[in-house]
Amino acid sequence: MTKTLLLTLLLGISAISFSQGWNPVGARSNSLAGASVTLTDVWAVHQNPGAVAQVKSFSAGLYYDSRFLTKELQTQALAIAAPLKKGVIMGGAQLFGYKEYKHTRVGLGYAMQLTDHFSAGIQANLQQLRFNENYGSVTSGTAEAGFLAMINERWNIGFSITNIGRQKIAGLEDRFNSVMRFGSTFSPSKQVKCIGEVQKDILYPISFRGAIEYFPVEAIAVRIGAQTGPTNFAFGLGYQNASIQIDLGTKYHQQLGWSPCIGFNYILNKK
Repeated sequence: MTKTLLLTLLLGISAISFSQGWNPVGARSNSLAGASVTLTDVWAVHQNPGAVAQVKSFSAGLYYDSRFLTKELQTQALAIAAPLKKGVIMGGAQLFGYKEYKHTRVGLGYAMQLTDHFSAGIQANLQQLRFNENYGSVTSGTAEAGFLAMINERWNIGFSITNIGRQKIAGLEDRFNSVMRFGSTFSPSKQVKCIGEVQKDILYPISFRGAIEYFPVEAIAVRIGAQTGPTNFAFGLGYQNASIQIDLGTKYHQQLGWSPCIGFNYILNKK
């Protein structure tokens, strides 16, 4: 009985806080406590469409997490970015939940380098909430956009917004969540990135995130981060060569425990 009650509570928290629209994915991002609006790898497809313009080679990524080590709160995700002669086309998908409650989000977008120091992107999403057999499913469309400003080689600023226009869930009075994110990355050296971010969901208080990514050697990354609202701590490791990137990470909630994740990226090496 206690386990069933706890699971019901977790599903309620997760559905309200994350799954009605935008769900944070990406092992590198979660290792940095979600401070990722300025990151420029393939997972920018889910973090900031404007940052995808910095992807220079065809890239694809797979992701899996188990929130609070509970299979009913698992997430799988896919991200793809393909540079064109001008701009980058992107696509992504994510699936959250289990047979009694599933949230599916599929998106397609485009990003462009507008100037030497500024890029922007936009993405359209199709979202479906599927409940158990007694309640059926609903499908709606949403849109998101973002930009990335490269002040200099060491300093970037990024902004993104999900669910532009605050689209309602089809057939319901509830809306998909609208999340605004503003962040900055400063690299005091080639080995260290210092990342800060402010996130505001329309319905919830402001959340602050801070993280550090350290490269003891070129191929290895060590990551640590923390966030407020709710308070979470995060850390992780990454390995990358010319074509392959593997990321492992976890978040820790003081009451609910660990949320491990893993990510695998492939980057087409033109050489």
